[in-house]
Amino acid sequence: MAAGVRPAPGDTPRSEAGDRWQRALDAPRDVWAVFLQARRRDPHIYVGDVHAPDAEMALVLAKEGYTRRDPCVNLWVVRADQIHATTAGAEEMFEPATDKSYRFGGSYRQQQKVYRSAWRLSHREEDQ
Repeated sequence: MAAGVRPAPGDTPRSEAGDRWQRALDAPRDVWAVFLQARRRDPHIYVGDVHAPDAEMALVLAKEGYTRRDPCVNLWVVRADQIHATTAGAEEMFEPATDKSYRFGGSYRQQQKVYRSAWRLSHREEDQ
């Protein structure tokens, strides 16, 4: 990085090895990603991009371009260079955990047996 040049607000410094798990998308500053919500309970879905100098104009262009034929109750516009994505080197982040025994009811049943036997041992008649 050149002397006197500050990084953008969302940038993270590179490690010395250069292995980062996330990166900002390479996009011009006038490109805005558009997300549309068709009904109140629906999620916002990426529908495309618009080129605009600011957020207000991006919303106007998104409304004109993406809401004419499809239903829409809400629009989001996000500057495309502010969107961050994982890198190809971060694939181990998405590998499933190897031990998922906590998902099965059997471990719950075994735990209850242990609790019951411990309770029985602690409430023996000979200890009373």
